[in-house]
Amino acid sequence: MFANNEEAFRYLYDRQGILCVQVMLSAVRAYGADTGCVQVLTLLNGADNSFDKKDEKALVAAMRYVEENLSQWQESRVVNLPDGTQLTIDPALVPDEY
Repeated sequence: MFANNEEAFRYLYDRQGILCVQVMLSAVRAYGADTGCVQVLTLLNGADNSFDKKDEKALVAAMRYVEENLSQWQESRVVNLPDGTQLTIDPALVPDEY
């Protein structure tokens, strides 16, 4: 379905936008990719059940992508998004060592 986790991240960003990235960052920081995935799905899917099976699979892979890159993003305090914009990471999501 997706060639790699980054492709899934791009797919979700295209479908859900920056809010999805912000929620994934917070969830991975708090819970890790696997447990955080359930939290994100519950939050973003909401009452309208807008996530289909492809979106759910993309979310699992995208959360792993976030987990793989989180320390680098925390160090730079920036996430480069697929459309060329940048998301500044909230200082609350950055450990003191950075």
